[in-house]
Amino acid sequence: MKISHQETCDALDTDTRQLMTCVLGQYTGLLKRGWNESKALSTMSRWSITGETQIHIQWFVSTLAHIIFRDGTVNWGRVASLTSFGAAVCQYLKDEGRDNCVELVGEEISAYLVTHHKDWLVKHNSWNGFVEFFSVAETESRSRNIIATLVGLAGIGAAMTLLVM
Repeated sequence: MKISHQETCDALDTDTRQLMTCVLGQYTGLLKRGWNESKALSTMSRWSITGETQIHIQWFVSTLAHIIFRDGTVNWGRVASLTSFGAAVCQYLKDEGRDNCVELVGEEISAYLVTHHKDWLVKHNSWNGFVEFFSVAETESRSRNIIATLVGLAGIGAAMTLLVM
């Protein structure tokens, strides 16, 4: 007996609906695993736990990185911002018991930077440039804080002098 194209399509439609209902139901905890799962269901369930997380992380990091560098400006502050957001994502994943995904976040950030901004990184002395930039910024920040403190103290001194008079 030969199966028609229409019967094959109808069977595919039914199987696909059942497969997606079971996979998503199991993933959300609304359906319990059965002892007679199809090979397609067990394969899809196994893949969707790891593959789905990987796809979401890749999408999230890529989207976030493109937003940070959207205007084409690359600088160490933006690189540090991307890393900070990545750290927040890693902390969230760790808190959710997905420690195994933390390394993937680092790989995705690295891949983005090397793929999209390799020339900029090399031109700015790679990670040594990063260290130099933040050392200078730290020194300038300390100098500003010292000056602000001295001005503040001078202002307090002047105000006290006026009050004493």
